[in-house]
Formats: sequence, structure tokens, C-alpha cells
Amino acid sequence: MSGADIVASIALGARFTLIGRAYLYGLMAGGCEGVDRAIQILGEQIARTMGRLGVTSLDEAEPGHVTQLQGLVPRG
Repeated sequence: MSGADIVASIALGARFTLIGRAYLYGLMAGGCEGVDRAIQILGEQIARTMGRLGVTSLDEAEPGHVTQLQGLVPRG
């Protein structure tokens, strides 16, 4: 999960998202400070994604802002 995933989820109608894996990676890497850093990184990614989309608030994110990459996941 990345900040872009969080923005996409909100744009598609989620009212909140979970960050379990990112939290755990931070916890394993640096304890409480690692969790703080993981949350900081996610915040930076969210801000960068919003800037690229041209929105200044998550409330402005809409389903039209979300695209899916085709051909990257094999079907079978």
C-alpha cells in the first residue's frame, strides 16, 4: 500500500483506509519512531499524488482520477 493507493481508495468512495502492512514495516524497522516515519512517508506520498492529480483536498478526488494499468497482471 502506498499513498497513491490511499488516494485511489478515497476517490472510489472509501471513507477510510487501513495501513496495516506499512505500520508493521515501520514497527519492525524502528519501533515507535519507525511507525512515525512510515506515517510521514505515506503522508508525503498522498500529498504528491494529490498534486499530480491537481486536487488540493481528498474531498476533490473522484473516480475519474483513478486509472487502472492494463496488461501488467497476467490473466489466467
